[in-house]
Amino acid sequence: MGKKELKVAFLLALRSLQRGSKSSVILTVIIIAMCFTNMIFLPSMLNGIGQSITKQIMDYETSDVIVDPKIGNQYVEDKDAKLALINGMSGVQRASPHYSKAATLKYRQRVLGVTLRAITPKDEMLVSPLYTKMVAGSYLGEGDTGEIILAKPVAGDPTIKREDEFQPSLGGVRVGDSITVEFANGFTKDYRVKGIYYTGWYVADATGYITWSDMEQVEGKTLENAEYITVKAKPGYTEKFIKNELIQYGIPDRVQTSTDVLAKNMGRILQSYAIINVVSMFVSVIITVVVLFIIITIKTINSRRQIGILKAIGVDKEVIMHNYGFQVIILAVLGIILGIIIALLLNVYMTYNPIVTADWTTSLYMTPMDLAINSLILFIAAIVAGYLPAYQVSREDIQSAMRA
Repeated sequence: MGKKELKVAFLLALRSLQRGSKSSVILTVIIIAMCFTNMIFLPSMLNGIGQSITKQIMDYETSDVIVDPKIGNQYVEDKDAKLALINGMSGVQRASPHYSKAATLKYRQRVLGVTLRAITPKDEMLVSPLYTKMVAGSYLGEGDTGEIILAKPVAGDPTIKREDEFQPSLGGVRVGDSITVEFANGFTKDYRVKGIYYTGWYVADATGYITWSDMEQVEGKTLENAEYITVKAKPGYTEKFIKNELIQYGIPDRVQTSTDVLAKNMGRILQSYAIINVVSMFVSVIITVVVLFIIITIKTINSRRQIGILKAIGVDKEVIMHNYGFQVIILAVLGIILGIIIALLLNVYMTYNPIVTADWTTSLYMTPMDLAINSLILFIAAIVAGYLPAYQVSREDIQSAMRA
């Protein structure tokens, strides 16, 4: 079939859409757009949840690389020497030690058990974005003693009754208030609340932070060991490079990248998300194919007399078939464009209005490649759905078509 015949088929398709029912065209375009939106929305939401959890774990738990105690040890020993070694490596931006201890917080009539984390504030600022998440007050300073920063859910909201709280809290602690902290070893101290933060990550938002020097007072000795050390890579360096470098430098402790940790903790969840994505896309494609097949079948059946006339005046059956095929292609392109616009608007909206739960905060995560792949899949599905009925009707003989 030559270019001339294809051009004739395309012009016939345009004229048919222009002269046909406008409401039918608009409705078909909207249906295709909704099918595209359905294809892209749920996978983007699940990808957003996965990306959000991954980012939050890296930001507040592991950074790019985490150094845990070697098997049989409770702590990473000789902390200062190892920090000096790690910070001297070419690809390392900064390493930050962590030390946690169970504690009971008391404020007025409220008692709450948490695990407090000890950090060196300046090191943590180069490893974690925690310092940017302060919603009241300020972040810890390097020499602070007797001061603490608490997560917003731990501090609580004074306007919410205790029985209505989603999770237990101190009932509305504010910056400047004093709380009593009883540690698991019996050490008790009053702390001034210097700041309140909120990260959106449930693990970080169920605790509080004090300085390393404060934790040494709690333990009554210089802390030469760390519970674990998080390591941030410099831009341009991969986490795998840092891990290999740490191993080559003879770090005896267990060294894992954030990918290693996530593969163990999140692997099954992300696999489940991938299965849901495939099922969602498959269902959306089937719906699109069925809807378009029904629409084009009805349209071609209602146009059988016109098809018979076209055949009678000598129009080739392939031109007739491509006429209806091009109609579907035009509708599919318009529907996909509208669907992309809707998806992008939803993406912008959810960027500024993310879904917030007790465990994570997320918005849609879609890439240009996601949009392109879904557009191609839907386009191919539309062509299949459109050409099947058109092919069947175009093969009818003139007399059968004219009698319709």
